[in-house]
Amino acid sequence: MIARPDTILSNYMQKRLISWCQEQGAGIGAAASLADELFERHEEPHRFYHHLGHIASSLAELDLHARNHALLEGAIWFHDVIYDPTRNDNETASIRWFLEKTTGWIDRSAGERISRLIQATDFRQAPEDSPEAALMVDIDLAILSAGAEEYEAYARAIRLEYRHVADEAFREGRAKVMAHFLSGPIYRTIGFLPREERARQNITHELARLANR
Repeated sequence: MIARPDTILSNYMQKRLISWCQEQGAGIGAAASLADELFERHEEPHRFYHHLGHIASSLAELDLHARNHALLEGAIWFHDVIYDPTRNDNETASIRWFLEKTTGWIDRSAGERISRLIQATDFRQAPEDSPEAALMVDIDLAILSAGAEEYEAYARAIRLEYRHVADEAFREGRAKVMAHFLSGPIYRTIGFLPREERARQNITHELARLANR
């Protein structure tokens, strides 16, 4: 299981989200209420990877590669706010939730651009040809280039999220998804290119494990 943030990190994240909302035009009350709702969503019991730990690590990647990028930060906060492994429209549903909660105070252009960045994390679609979208996707896929132990914990967490799927069906589906990543470059931005080989090794090892079970 991938660890959730401790209390200190959670408090920092909540303050950071409230500040982001205020910078986009929200009043303090609206910002605090939205933060509470978003955090509650990410504490849902079926989340073993797509929880606040994923958001925390994504924000750390953002700070490393594009500090103070408000649009990318917004997309990171909201891209998994709706996450249900039994449905196939999580990105669209997350965009809908984001727009409903921010209508009235976020700039329309910013809302539209953040929505496109969220949609870019739907890997079933062709990647959007923009530097922002490329970085958003690379950040979302950063876990693929983690160390072997962390990657294995991630793979186990994904299996737990799909525990409603029978073993054989899961192995087949997961192998198809991961093989797709190997069909082309995994990362598209300069900062992530040095991590490409590690990601490919991790995926190759996972595919071997899936085939041998």
